Amino acid sequence: MYGHHGRILKVNLTTGSIEEDSYDETVARLFLGGNGLAAKLIYEMVPPDADPLGPQNTLVLTVGPLTDTPVWGTSRGHMAAISPMTGLFADSNYGGQFGTAQKRTGFDAICITGKASRPVYLVVREKGAEIRDARALWGKSTEETISLLQS
Repeated sequence: MYGHHGRILKVNLTTGSIEEDSYDETVARLFLGGNGLAAKLIYEMVPPDADPLGPQNTLVLTVGPLTDTPVWGTSRGHMAAISPMTGLFADSNYGGQFGTAQKRTGFDAICITGKASRPVYLVVREKGAEIRDARALWGKSTEETISLLQS
């Protein structure tokens, strides 16, 4: 699909469920880029009366068709949810290595919803994802957390 993998990862932290969904070329063309796909997913997944700070809101991380290509400025990604400030769709475009890393997993979108009963983190790979216990990381500094995750 010319830069799209057509794969969406859906994670529910309340139930611990992880599922993969897909989309076709028609969706890719209608909702171009990470921002367009994020808006579509928020519209479909978040009920209109959802509390923006509640478990029904969804955090959506998306990448577009040019992410991780040689084109300048394409290491970008998008993060979207319903804003607690306005109650409306809000997104942010970000740089760094996360967008490229996400694109290489083969998931154009990662949707996280629900509320975990304990501290957890999400590991995403090409073959899926895993929710892991993060209690050992709780209260650690950024440097300590990175060191523990890399060991």
